[in-house]
Amino acid sequence: MKFTIMDTKRTNNFNDPDIKQKIRSLWKENTSSINDAKRQGLTIASVYYDYESNYKSDYSISLCKESNSNADFDTAKYHWKEYKVNPNDKTSIPKTWNKIWNDEKKHLIKRVYDFDFEQYKPDGKITIFVAIY
Repeated sequence: MKFTIMDTKRTNNFNDPDIKQKIRSLWKENTSSINDAKRQGLTIASVYYDYESNYKSDYSISLCKESNSNADFDTAKYHWKEYKVNPNDKTSIPKTWNKIWNDEKKHLIKRVYDFDFEQYKPDGKITIFVAIY
């Protein structure tokens, strides 16, 4: 799957007091584009990339839509570890990221740190994909 960027913010999971507001604003400021993509049956993604080093450092987050051409991200480049998210639990995404970080600390996964993404399918399913070696 390929994704094209709609909008981007720069943040840090641990030292940015505005992280939640930045992520919310990505979605709010792009509501029209998101709804258009959904009407077309396209997948939306939050793509995490341009990591300074690892999950504890600064990174960029882009709200993206599925694209067949002019893609900024191509998922065919990597192997992926999939983490299913409960779409009915508002805390499920942060809980899942904590599980990913714990898996990394325990050496259960070895992350590439090029890009990772949350996939939001038109049917409501959410999956986090982490690029691994």
